[in-house]
Amino acid sequence: MILKNILPVVVVSIVMTLLIAASKKKPKKDGLGNIILQLPKLYPIVGISMIIGGLGLLIYAFFYANENDQILAIICSLVAMVVGLLLFAKGFISHIKVTDLGLIETTLFGKQKEIKWDEIRDLSFGKVSLELKIISSDKNIKAHMHLVGFQELVSKLEEKTGKTRIQIGIPE
Repeated sequence: MILKNILPVVVVSIVMTLLIAASKKKPKKDGLGNIILQLPKLYPIVGISMIIGGLGLLIYAFFYANENDQILAIICSLVAMVVGLLLFAKGFISHIKVTDLGLIETTLFGKQKEIKWDEIRDLSFGKVSLELKIISSDKNIKAHMHLVGFQELVSKLEEKTGKTRIQIGIPE
């Protein structure tokens, strides 16, 4: 009984600690010295695991489930596979490049958005979503706190905008 109540809290705490520790690591750099911020490898790993679990559930639904459970199992497997695909893409494809001119975000669908340093109008941090929202007049870029190198992004934003992390709303 206690294990059933405590285990999820312990697992979530460990995962969050690992993700925050990963975000404090040094980010990758490209050939030009630009910083590349990407989510930790745990995201694509969990995504692939969910896709495999969804496929397993789909196989179960078609070959072993009774008629009453078959539709529910198929729906759950499809949801798991879609969420897994999104997690994989977010962790593998999506990234933010910090250049001398500004920020370039590549979304999980491969589209790019660019905000130059002098175009930044507002910065805000969501305490629940853990996302730093960088807003220009016509675009916005969201940088999740779990990005590897997030602290370097914050330092660069402090330097370029003159706002401190406290003014932005980022906890220490």
